[in-house]
Amino acid sequence: MAEREYGETAALMRPTPAGKKIRILSGWSAVPVRLKFALSLGKYLFRRKRYPLFTLKASQRGFLKTYQTLQDLRVCKTLKFMSHYYLGLTSPRWPSQAFDHMVGRGGLNITAAGTPFKQQIDTAILGISRKCIYHCRHCYEHFNLGEEETVPLDCWKDTIKQLQEIGASIITFSGGEPMLRYEGLVELLVSADHSRSDFHLHTSGHGVTLERARNLKAAGLAAAAVGLDDVNPERHDALRGYPGAFLEALQAIRFFQEAGVFTYLNMCLTKDIVRSGDLPSYIELAKGLGVGAVRFLEPRPCGAYLGENGEDLFSSGDRMAVTQWFEKVNVSRLYRHYPFISYEAYFEAPERLGCMMGGHSLLYIDSLGYVVPCVFVPVSFGKITEEKFLDIFQRLRKCIPQPLHRPCPSLALADKIRAKHDQGLSLPVPFLEIQKEWQEIFGQE
Repeated sequence: MAEREYGETAALMRPTPAGKKIRILSGWSAVPVRLKFALSLGKYLFRRKRYPLFTLKASQRGFLKTYQTLQDLRVCKTLKFMSHYYLGLTSPRWPSQAFDHMVGRGGLNITAAGTPFKQQIDTAILGISRKCIYHCRHCYEHFNLGEEETVPLDCWKDTIKQLQEIGASIITFSGGEPMLRYEGLVELLVSADHSRSDFHLHTSGHGVTLERARNLKAAGLAAAAVGLDDVNPERHDALRGYPGAFLEALQAIRFFQEAGVFTYLNMCLTKDIVRSGDLPSYIELAKGLGVGAVRFLEPRPCGAYLGENGEDLFSSGDRMAVTQWFEKVNVSRLYRHYPFISYEAYFEAPERLGCMMGGHSLLYIDSLGYVVPCVFVPVSFGKITEEKFLDIFQRLRKCIPQPLHRPCPSLALADKIRAKHDQGLSLPVPFLEIQKEWQEIFGQE
């Protein structure tokens, strides 16, 4: 990297503004917060009419079971930002009305997905824009990108309302690049009910200014995840297909922090960074940037990676190396002041929670308006511009009745989806085109 770029990077890593730092609490430093939270559970226990699905019973997969599961999943850190605490990236800030609303719909019963004890969707990602000037090699929206928006804002507003009716803890705006639909993004935030959900933004950093970050904060944005895939600027820019992407990401982080928005990183893992030995340097960079968390996303053979083989993209050895770092950073005392790592592929492995797609934890509505189970599974169950989201959701859940304790469906279905695309079928593939293979995965008749 040129000397000038090193200087710009250093400038963007200056200390976070006073009063807007994220505190990482773990071990003994987290004990007072945990005691405070434990005491707060009383209002859920004694107000049964308002919180009918809150239970402590492990036999009902209640909070005590959840607490033990989180410890087993290496979720051992609490993040404090201004007057709120973040217990993870899939639940609203605590204390808040949105957090209380989540509890009322069983959102704390994470091991009860697929049962009446958990009715809440943890995260709904909405691809509100088809536009993007980047050319990311890992883009799961690769086949949807374009210059014209095809889902009107009023349709997105109505869909958000329906999502909040059935319960969504986090509603995340993505794309494409959502900042390229900035005015619409502000409008969606202003029109939403912030007492029922927290709202996050996933961005490459392109188009973020301090004024825009402040406006988004004022409109109700709770958190922003900036895509930062590498500690090496050249590798990052090459992966993103855009010169200067690395510096844009760092600048966006700084602007969101100055605006008082909770920040974290989305890292699309590659075998290059894993095998280069640069993961420790990446974790140091994340700490230096003052973010609260890093989300590890494994590459999958979909979108721009559709023609790739899953094992070639990311081998079992790569996964083992990443898992070692994930566990070390989240548990070791040496890293107690480092950002929390959220590693969904680890959490949702068959031997742990299982795949939580289809609204058990996550669902996705792409930039064309198709409702799909997950960003990595381009199988459509309907389109929000043609029918109500709630009707589509009921159809989706019939086909995904509980978490899947088998290998990732994106890997199991990759060959079939690739063949359909090669035959000229548009993506995402309609469910009926792949129903037989789907039923085999779920063991359905």
